[in-house]
Amino acid sequence: MLFASIFFIIDKGAYFILNKTSELEYDKRLEDVLEGNMNKDIFVLGSSRGSGNIIASQLERETGYSSYNLSYQGANILYQEFVLKTLLKFNTTPKKVIIAIDNPYEFNEETTLHFRNDRLYPLAKYDYINNQLIAQGERSVLSKVLYLARLNGSMFRMKAVKSPGLNPFESCGSRPIILIPKDGLVYDCEVVEYSKSIETQSYVDAFNSIKLICKAHDIDLIFVFPPNFKVFNNSFKKRFDQLVSLENKVFVYDTLNTVYKNTKYFYDASHLTKEGAEVFTSEISTFINQNK
Repeated sequence: MLFASIFFIIDKGAYFILNKTSELEYDKRLEDVLEGNMNKDIFVLGSSRGSGNIIASQLERETGYSSYNLSYQGANILYQEFVLKTLLKFNTTPKKVIIAIDNPYEFNEETTLHFRNDRLYPLAKYDYINNQLIAQGERSVLSKVLYLARLNGSMFRMKAVKSPGLNPFESCGSRPIILIPKDGLVYDCEVVEYSKSIETQSYVDAFNSIKLICKAHDIDLIFVFPPNFKVFNNSFKKRFDQLVSLENKVFVYDTLNTVYKNTKYFYDASHLTKEGAEVFTSEISTFINQNK
């Protein structure tokens, strides 16, 4: 009986740690989603190229639609699908969803993109998140009944996690890069042929799932292609066109705009500076306004 009482107290202490962990996080977006605090007209999903290259507050000013960025650096299409499902489960349905496409790596798991379980760990106090971690093989079924089984080593800290200096959060959820561009950038003119052989079926399935979810909820789904500091990969675009549905909209940055050949507007070969993001976001706003 004494052992059971002690174990009960320890397990409740584990909940205190779980609760404190979420409080110390600088990125509160997913928790706001879980709490039903994300109710906007437009949401942006994607990896770092959605996070930094699309400024939601600018979209809001230029289109009149309330907007928020729920992109995550390093997030693959599987994680983006999870964020969309979670958003719709706990919040009102948005009018539009914008997804930034990683050309040509959108459907290839052999990249730096992955499912962001590290963003789920700090929110393990929520049963919904814990169940997702179990599904990912990151937690045992014991975590359904024991808070202790939800802990990991990263939670034993008392200091708040600091927002990065390279691309701090704006109030709209976007993270444009504010530091000066890297030196030595050279525009890549090499044309690389895209091959379906690099695709992972689960990634394609997640892409198709996003389309079906948006159609079922009458959400206007817009796929956007951000610029790289290189020639546009048309062969990937042709493959992409085979996968989109007729009701979906696809926007490609203005490949003739000389801004996208100017190193001033790129931090590196794949990411715009804030000034470049403002140019690209303005193009998206124009596209949305023309398709109202």
